[in-house]
Amino acid sequence: MYLLKISRKGDIYKDEDGAMGVPEFAALLNAEKLGPTALKWVALIYDYDSPYKHFTERDRIRAVSQDLYKTHNWKGKERVEVQLAIVKYRELQFDPLDEQLAAFNSKIDQFTDYMNDMKVDEDSAESLQKIMIGIEKILKTRQSLLDAIERRGERKKIVGGKGMSLLEQRLDIKNN
Repeated sequence: MYLLKISRKGDIYKDEDGAMGVPEFAALLNAEKLGPTALKWVALIYDYDSPYKHFTERDRIRAVSQDLYKTHNWKGKERVEVQLAIVKYRELQFDPLDEQLAAFNSKIDQFTDYMNDMKVDEDSAESLQKIMIGIEKILKTRQSLLDAIERRGERKKIVGGKGMSLLEQRLDIKNN
């Protein structure tokens, strides 16, 4: 998870700024009968680094609900606190790369539909060739965009307060 930190046990770190520093997340954590599991439900569905990211949104909702609450249709998702947390999570999760990818995919779909409807004959062959060259350029740019999106998943949080490395310890002993 990128936006919220989840422990190895699968629990949300409630003392982290990402959880308690956002009023909508804090309200969800403090809501009666919801708590950390509801925030984890939001994170697993809407985080772009979620292990469920390969599912469609509808299928993610069903899968995460089943895994966390043992039902495909968790009723808590309709509570105001959950809805506000979803809106905030999506807002904080926004990345212009995702918007650009959606635009590229839309244009590729339009080109594909146009080519499917086009009848190929001597007059239209040259136009079709230009379209295919244009699509090739769009696909190359789209691949660069996909590579950038994949690289963003490699971002790591910088964590302070750790002990000294072995090299730092040896240097510290040598200087003392």
